[in-house]
Amino acid sequence: MKPSADQSPRRVLLISYWYPPDVGAAAERVGSFAKYLPEHGWDVHVLTAGRPVDSDEANPVHVHAVRDPFSGGRQPFADYDPQAAPSIIRRRIRDHLFLDRFAGWRIAAHRRGVEILRQHRFDLILASFPPASAVKLALFLHQATGVPLVLDFRDRWFGPGGYEPQQERSRQRHKALERTAVGAATGIVTVSEPLAEALGSEFSLDAGRILPILNGFEPIESLSTVEPPIRKTHRFVVAHVGTVIGRNRPDLLFKSLVGIKADLRMREVLFRFVGNLSRAYLSRAGLEDIVQSTGLLPRDRARTEMFGADALLLLTGSYVGRWGHNAKLFEYLQTGRPILCLEEAPGTSNDRRLLERHAGDRSFFAAVYNPDEIARSIGAIRAFCSGSSIGSAVGEDALEQYSRRHLAARLSEFLSRAVESTGPAN
Repeated sequence: MKPSADQSPRRVLLISYWYPPDVGAAAERVGSFAKYLPEHGWDVHVLTAGRPVDSDEANPVHVHAVRDPFSGGRQPFADYDPQAAPSIIRRRIRDHLFLDRFAGWRIAAHRRGVEILRQHRFDLILASFPPASAVKLALFLHQATGVPLVLDFRDRWFGPGGYEPQQERSRQRHKALERTAVGAATGIVTVSEPLAEALGSEFSLDAGRILPILNGFEPIESLSTVEPPIRKTHRFVVAHVGTVIGRNRPDLLFKSLVGIKADLRMREVLFRFVGNLSRAYLSRAGLEDIVQSTGLLPRDRARTEMFGADALLLLTGSYVGRWGHNAKLFEYLQTGRPILCLEEAPGTSNDRRLLERHAGDRSFFAAVYNPDEIARSIGAIRAFCSGSSIGSAVGEDALEQYSRRHLAARLSEFLSRAVESTGPAN
């Protein structure tokens, strides 16, 4: 719903701790909102902890970056090591700390947010969770100015993607903030339909007040120009391209591989992790002969690795599979490569349902904790590859509904309704 020629653009303040050039699904999601909402008549301002980004005709977004004094340099994702024990002292401090470690940024960003809202008339505040500090900041600004508030839930408030307080007092304070914020919000956006249904039920929200917007994808332009890397191995490469996170249970995969790496069905198979997997861990676990890590790579190089693999690996933990989708899934679908989906909760994930709908002929599934199932699936994929050429990428028409440009159009309509339902603000 784009304003007519005689209307001023609607102005939205997007509050998110994560924003490009930060890496990860959170930064990419919020970055896509900011990138495409201007196409629908929105003047976008972003209040974030990221580095400043210049505004120009190609990127007409006003980024207000507030330094986080406790960020420690905002390093990229640490190398994943399933044997690394979390600090007991840090866990205790985190459990007694309300809200979270982003308090320093929230206080500084609150001052900047007040300045921005005084300088411009805003129609809407859109805040992305987690962290909870971003929601508390947005709630303060909403209450101080009357500007309508919409919340974007990328995760459940409680759980592996949000908060897991051990102290009951802390848990109750988190519950109170979530309840207050949802009650104040004109609209709620989520990353999946199951999450939208759960929040709608828990908070008795009208269906029109909540909208699922998947993380989506950016189309890989000119697929024919992507050159696979020069192969330095004759092995069958199964590549995991993207961030390695504990919620998707890579620890269960590595435990399974220890038990089957000598299996004849795994002969000449190489699992290649293009991302933040600890090489030191692979050495300690004795997995270097079957698992390889490149470390974090620039996006173009990672995409080249994706096209150079024989098959692609998707790890789907039960939490992620229930409440969201793996962001890399959509890029995988565009390659035409066979996909091995290893689930923690077999047969139940959103990822599986989407794969079966769009690439059922080249999708293979197994329980991530079942070594024999994994070995059988690898055998099936190798037979598939030897019996046919690499399949066609899923057509653009089939995936268009998941493109970030298309999703932003849906978001724009939802935000416009939120503005119209509340009337003018500041």
